[in-house]
Amino acid sequence: MAGMENQLDRPEAAEAPPEDQPHQPRASARDVVLGSVVAALFALSVVVAAILAFDVNPAGPVVVVVAAIVTGSFSYRRVGDIALKSAAVGLVVGGVAAILLWPFFDVS
Repeated sequence: MAGMENQLDRPEAAEAPPEDQPHQPRASARDVVLGSVVAALFALSVVVAAILAFDVNPAGPVVVVVAAIVTGSFSYRRVGDIALKSAAVGLVVGGVAAILLWPFFDVS
């Protein structure tokens, strides 16, 4: 078994290679403003969707909020563009804001 050698016997195998993480450039002022606008729009859209879902079904906001938070959390780690990351943050913030606004939903 020539291909099966013990990795612990070699000294270079003990050192872990450095992780190749791409260098993320710092966000410019334009990127920060664009990201803030995108996040605010997505947060507002989640709150509006939760309010409209409440008119259809009283359990509708639960579905909207859970979907927004899960989608935002999942996509934040998987996308690289600043606008898409901002949209993911907006989904999470909008979901949390909709939860905080639930006491104001009219149930009568």
